[in-house]
Amino acid sequence: MSKIRQAFLTPESDQFTDDATVYEYQGWEVTLIEGNPENIKITTPEDLDYAAYLLSKKGSR
Repeated sequence: MSKIRQAFLTPESDQFTDDATVYEYQGWEVTLIEGNPENIKITTPEDLDYAAYLLSKKGSR
């Protein structure tokens, strides 16, 4: 079983808001990897506007 699946089996896992926190709660180190800044998570209307902007920018290339 993967570590992240194992971490989610703990009763406290429902108290956390993201996978990294569940993982860290086990005492394991989370590694951050730099990615493409245009690979965004859309969670608000403003994010959707930004995504539309990025798509229009790509279309004008």
